[in-house]
Amino acid sequence: MNHDCECEYYCDDCCCEKEQEKLNATVLRCGSPGYVSFPNLTGVDITRTITTLQINTSEFEHPCILLSFTANIVSGVTGSYRFQIFKECSDQVALIPVSGIYVYSRSAATTVSDTFNFNVCDCATCMNDCCTYLVVVTFNVSPVIGGATLSAIVTENGCKN
Repeated sequence: MNHDCECEYYCDDCCCEKEQEKLNATVLRCGSPGYVSFPNLTGVDITRTITTLQINTSEFEHPCILLSFTANIVSGVTGSYRFQIFKECSDQVALIPVSGIYVYSRSAATTVSDTFNFNVCDCATCMNDCCTYLVVVTFNVSPVIGGATLSAIVTENGCKN
């Protein structure tokens, strides 16, 4: 197929190298491990940020972010933990939920530790700034959660048709 290099075509037909480079742009970001150990003797829900990750999407026109969370739960008590990812960008006042609530529960006390993980995509429009993603855990038992990490793969979400 022979086109003038004006990129007026759909993604499949685009011949401009610069436009193709944008479509193939990908960034990997990894956060530092977080840890929560908190004696909760009240039985009332307590919420803590367990890990964060800052991502700059200014080089992308239509970024799509795959967020991957993983943690080791080493608590030997019965109960549940609720995890949720939020984001906060520079022009926002409040946290915006990016994921639903993911629940880890243990019905019997044990000394075995478990790995808990989930993935979420954030392909919201108008992301062209630095955003901080936070994983928040809510619990009503004493947690021991270690190695909590949030990583992200950012890629261009295609070109406009």
